[in-house]
Parts: sequence; structure tokens; C-alpha cells
Amino acid sequence: MLFSRSLIVLALSIAMILIGVNSQSGWMYWLAGLLLAALAVSWFISLFQVRGLSLVRQHLPEIDEEDTLRVTLQVHNHGRLPRNLLAVIDEDPCAGERKRPRLRAKRKALREHMRDPRPAEKESPADAGGRATFLIPFLKGGGEASLSYHRGGLRRGIYRSWPCFFYSEGIIGLARHTSRLPAEPRLMVTPHYVELGSFPLVDSFLHPQRTSREYSSKKGAGIDYYGVREFRSGDPLRHVHWKTTARRGELVVREFERETGTPLVVLVDNRAGNDTRKEYGVLLDAEARLAASVVHYAHCAGHPVTMAAYRGENPELHDVQSFHDALRWLAALEPVGGAGLEQQAEGLWPELSPGSFFCCITPARALDRSRLAAALPNMCHVALVFVDPASYNGNGSAHPAPLSSEQLITSLVEMPFPGLFSISLHRRGDGLRTCLEKPLLIYGGSIPRGR
Repeated sequence: MLFSRSLIVLALSIAMILIGVNSQSGWMYWLAGLLLAALAVSWFISLFQVRGLSLVRQHLPEIDEEDTLRVTLQVHNHGRLPRNLLAVIDEDPCAGERKRPRLRAKRKALREHMRDPRPAEKESPADAGGRATFLIPFLKGGGEASLSYHRGGLRRGIYRSWPCFFYSEGIIGLARHTSRLPAEPRLMVTPHYVELGSFPLVDSFLHPQRTSREYSSKKGAGIDYYGVREFRSGDPLRHVHWKTTARRGELVVREFERETGTPLVVLVDNRAGNDTRKEYGVLLDAEARLAASVVHYAHCAGHPVTMAAYRGENPELHDVQSFHDALRWLAALEPVGGAGLEQQAEGLWPELSPGSFFCCITPARALDRSRLAAALPNMCHVALVFVDPASYNGNGSAHPAPLSSEQLITSLVEMPFPGLFSISLHRRGDGLRTCLEKPLLIYGGSIPRGR
């Protein structure tokens, strides 16, 4: 395609032709013809440079958002003729869709250039993310080139395909062409988490307990008798039930009930809110990191964990069987909820059994305490983990919150609702471990007497 430089050459050629017509100067036609020929040659060469090529991107399928991703680009020239001055552009997956990239050298301000006349250095994708650009000076016909780099700054999410481009301005630089190539391998970036030493809500009951029939009839390691079954390789001989073995004529072993902790429901408030999708996505990333840390601790402690979010007005639940699956579920979470915190708690009534734990991870917004308390079953203990929107959005939010985080917490301290166990507040830059292990406030009355 043509751009400003091409249009200047084209305008200059037309001007020379007009001058030649008026002055009857043949050499003006000759100069105009040279300029037009150079423009046409540059257009065809740049078009040829980006055709007949293929690219394969290789990287790990899953990484933590704090890790650096190693990316390898394999470029193959399927044509017989070589390619010269070919640029390969791997777009930033977090930047969204972009069309027809143009390479521009980074420039300094005049004052900076006077202090340091050296060319401006471009930030590496490993440090600040962004676009990765490579220049292949020469690629022979049928040849291959391998390009590798490290990419950092990736946000939580699933990137099914982000574009890669071949870019060329030819040899003269009077026209440019771009060829977009889809990259098939998807990338999943899971939320970062920390291994907690404690979480007061879960640690408030030091011993496992059964809260419903669903959790009291599971087989596993324990001390209560459950039943008998046939002997399997690896079963300890001390569990053999000899009377039943003698009656059946084959080895039979005893089974025991598995001890389970108090069930925990972790609600991740993914409502869309009034801010833009990008602004609320940053809040949701922080919520996902907090949720992953809580789920990891509770799951390792033996508590049945259920994660909850919303799609519109409908709840989406995930029973945590393995922590890795929980990370994948959080990675795919989008800000598509349409209900407030109180409505979300009401929709989770079937999942909240009496005596269970309920951890709400939500932006610090105004809430109806009485309605939230009415949605909780008896003896249900609630930990509120607030994420401060002001620290993440700053002054860029188009819809400032009518109630600040401090005002919300003060109102809860003055008028707590029944079942409220603890309040935590996470601001941008705060450590996950400090926020979760040391809440701002723990209500002693929330712990039943005798514990």
C-alpha cells in the first residue's frame, strides 16, 4: 500500500509532468518517469517480499502470569527467490486486534536528544510486553529462519490466537505491504497465587466436621467404619475383614469414611460494573489472584471447595477436584456477571449449607447488609475480601464509586451483620499473603463458643 512518502513522490511526479507540459522540457518528463517507475518497482517488490511465506509459533500452552514466556517463530520461504529486508512482527496478545502495523523508530524529545544523542532504546517485550519485531536481512529460497524471544507482562486469560505479520517496505522504501498470519496454538495464562500459611476463616475450626450427608458418606482414609469391598493390590493386610473373607472364600477388606473439612464456597464477583471492560478486567485479575490463593490453602487443608461466578443472572459453579483445574477455571473467567453481591449470594443458597464457609471476593462497592445476611443459612461464616477500585483505576475511571473503600469498611465495623467473620482489603501493590493472612478485622463473636 502507499503511504505519506509514496504520496509525496507521486505528487512530485505529477508536478514535474505539469511543469514539463508548460515549459516543453523533455527532461522533466524523464525525471517524472523515473520517480513513477521507482514507485511502481517499490510497490511490486514489497508485495513480493511478504508472499509465499509461512510461520509457526511455538510456546508453552500454559504459564503463570508472573512467568516469562519463551516464544519461537519458525519462518519458512516456500518460493525459489530470496527475501530481503523482511520484518517479522509478533503482536502483543494483550493489545487486542491490530491491522496493518507500521514500523516507526522510537524518537526522543529534543531536550532528551540534546542530553543524550544516542538513538532511543526500545523496551524489550520480556520487560514491558508490547510488540516483538525482528528483521531478517536475507532469507534464501526454500530456506528457514528461527527467531526466539521472551515475553513478559501477560495478563490472566486465554489467548486463542494473536496475529503475526510479515512486513516489508521493499528496498527503496516507497511502498509497504503486510501479510497477516494466524497463529493456531492457544495460550492460557493462569492467575498468580501464593501459598498461605493460614487463612483465618478456614482456620476458625481446627478439626474436620460433617455438615451434610453429602460430605459424610465418602470413602477414604479415616477412623469411622464405612463398609467392605474386595481386596485390591496395595491394600494393607491389617484392613482384611477375616470373617467376611472366610464366608466368601476371597479376601475382603474394610473401608473407612474419609474425614473432610467444612465446605467452603468462594464467590468471585465478576459483574461487569459501570467501568469499561478493560478497567474492570484489571479488578477481576486481582480477584482471581486472591481466589487462587484461598482455594489453594483450603484445598490442601482438605476442605471441599466450590468456586462460583456469574454469567449474566445465572451462577456458574466449579467443584474443585484438583487445584490445577481451579486455576484453569479462573483463567477463563470474564467480567460478564450482571448481578450485585446480594443477588449473587441469594442465587448460591442451594450451595451454602448450614455451618459452611463463604468467602466473597468483590470490589469495594456499596452493599445491602440486611439482604446479604438474609441470603445466608444458619451458622454460615462469611469472609469479605474487598478489592479497592480506586487503587487500580486511579483517576481514569469514568464512573467514580459513590462510596470509598474506607467508608464501606467503617459502615461494616459499626453495623456488622450476623455471620460476618472477617474483613480484608486489598489495594494495588499490597501483598496477597498479608491481605489474606492478616485481615483488617476478625469478629470474635463469629466463632461458636466452645471451639
